[in-house]
Amino acid sequence: MSLQDLAAHTGIPVRTLSMIDRKHYRAAPDQVKRIAEALGVDVDLLDIGLPDTKPGTWGTGGTYSG
Repeated sequence: MSLQDLAAHTGIPVRTLSMIDRKHYRAAPDQVKRIAEALGVDVDLLDIGLPDTKPGTWGTGGTYSG
């Protein structure tokens, strides 16, 4: 399946899919689900999504504590 075919099946722009493919962009959970459905694979098999995060707080100077 080409990126153009995948874009047609998922509604995700080819440019975004290309950035995901080159690991320049992490897919949102809904994008991962749509890509997995289009490819016919389980979502857990795709390592293209955003990492799971825990809530934290932003401090002064742009520091983040989780």
